[in-house]
Amino acid sequence: MINAREIAGRVDRLHSSMEATGIRALLVTGPKNVEYLTGRDTGRVLVTLDGDFLWTKELYKELYAGLYSDKNYPYAVNVYEKDAIKAQVKKMRIRKLSVDNLPCFSYEKLYKDLKTKLAACELVERQRAVKSELEIALLRKSAALAEKGMERAYDVACAGVREIDALALIEYEIRRRGSDSPPFNDGMLLSSGKDSADVHAKAGTKRIGKNTTVVVDLGARYCGYYSDMTRTLEVGCVDAKTRGLLEFVDSLRGEAIDRICPGVRAGDIHAYIEGRIEEKGYKFYHSSGHGVGLNVHELPALGKDSDDVLTENMVCTIEPGIYVPGRFGIRFEDMVLLKKDKTEVLTR
Repeated sequence: MINAREIAGRVDRLHSSMEATGIRALLVTGPKNVEYLTGRDTGRVLVTLDGDFLWTKELYKELYAGLYSDKNYPYAVNVYEKDAIKAQVKKMRIRKLSVDNLPCFSYEKLYKDLKTKLAACELVERQRAVKSELEIALLRKSAALAEKGMERAYDVACAGVREIDALALIEYEIRRRGSDSPPFNDGMLLSSGKDSADVHAKAGTKRIGKNTTVVVDLGARYCGYYSDMTRTLEVGCVDAKTRGLLEFVDSLRGEAIDRICPGVRAGDIHAYIEGRIEEKGYKFYHSSGHGVGLNVHELPALGKDSDDVLTENMVCTIEPGIYVPGRFGIRFEDMVLLKKDKTEVLTR
């Protein structure tokens, strides 16, 4: 569980980033950003260089009093009332207010309510991309739960079994082992045969065939932190060409992981994977990976146009894949922790 010292450290890091970028006040409303900065996914947060404030409902102030009243907790915690944030902004004479990512209609409403200059800001999301030691420990635990689910997948994804039945047994294994929620909240991906050519195919009622492939994309969630891994299982004996592609994509995953280190541009990792797949005569239809944390998809983005630079203590996925409509899909994915002088695969 996230404690007050961890929260205080996150706020201190954010203060440093704000000073470095000339930001004096930041309003945070996104639930995951709020959770990251406060330890709970409820309320509104105003972080400034002159003091930090959290507004929440009276119910939650009482429920989470143990955390909110800790001497190390960095916020002045208040019960939310209408126009409370507006009053605080006016009281502090904030002329320019940075805000985390908001939908356009929310941005416009906020501007009308506060009547102060607003500026979009990604500081919290950027900070979340670099994990603390506590976050890394939670991600390790989440990855270990995912591994148990994948072990179960190898047992139950067999010829003659309905896809949806295999999925139910795998998800049950992940939940009974201690996952906060089903994989990715709305469930894992499992598809076999020609249906696996759909990158995001869901399990159906059809039975897994003989001598085919099954794509299993799953994860867990532990103390709010997600995990994500994919394997393509061979059921029976596939033809030599398909087996060759299975070996190629699996090997490419390892090659790409070996190229990851602090200072590398995320887009260059994607370019390498895409180039190798195109050399093989196929197209690559999705990004090469993504950060993992309080969201299953977060920064850094390992895509074609990404300028993100990989740094120490980032946790991201690597997921090359080949998809042939009407035939099959093949994908392998692992979570990787970037260390100072090496990488560590968290999902073996």
